[in-house]
Amino acid sequence: MRLPTINQRLTIYIPTGWWKGRYSTYLEALEDSTIRVAHPMFGSALIPLMPGDEVVVEYLHDGERVGFPAQVLQRVEEETPTLVLTKPEPGEIRRQQLRSYFRIDVSLPIEYSPSGRKRAGEDGVEQPELLPGRTVNISGGGAQIVTGELYPLGTRLDMVIHLPDKMIPAEVEVVRHVPVAVVPGSGDPVEPRMGVRFTQIEERDREQIVRFIFAEHRRRRRMGLE
Repeated sequence: MRLPTINQRLTIYIPTGWWKGRYSTYLEALEDSTIRVAHPMFGSALIPLMPGDEVVVEYLHDGERVGFPAQVLQRVEEETPTLVLTKPEPGEIRRQQLRSYFRIDVSLPIEYSPSGRKRAGEDGVEQPELLPGRTVNISGGGAQIVTGELYPLGTRLDMVIHLPDKMIPAEVEVVRHVPVAVVPGSGDPVEPRMGVRFTQIEERDREQIVRFIFAEHRRRRRMGLE
């Protein structure tokens, strides 16, 4: 997928914070390692994006909405204010599929339990019976997870996601089954994978997931892994 062209209309998506939302802009310039866009506005005021802020740049390509994550590098105060953003590598431009959140492939430990399933603890108090699993990918809106069994669509699960520096509790709903062979073409049993969406999660925890995704994206980019 190609980069947008000069003067092409773009949308800047801010995934977290007070100014979370989508804002219209257009591409002003393409440089070797950066792009420059008109500073998006809300009414007559500039959106307060600052160097270091993470955004997603969205646009249309061959009739499809595509996008890539970017970091604000510089605010340029000119007659027409602009923002200098990081330029994506070719593989970083992906179909958005109208999702509200950027998604990254990553294996994170999780613990889960069908909502309401409990067992008696050592003190006799009932506690959720948590089972081990992992993520295949994750976004601010949900995840694809590997579990010990498949649950029917619509099943609610209590889940704890283990980020590197924090555990995120959430309730999720199974919205998709994703059968994947453990070894492709081997005829071995499939690995139970499910797509889940967050149905109950604290907004600050959702923002923590989004920040982790952008930090992991930057780390992989520095290491040349993306």
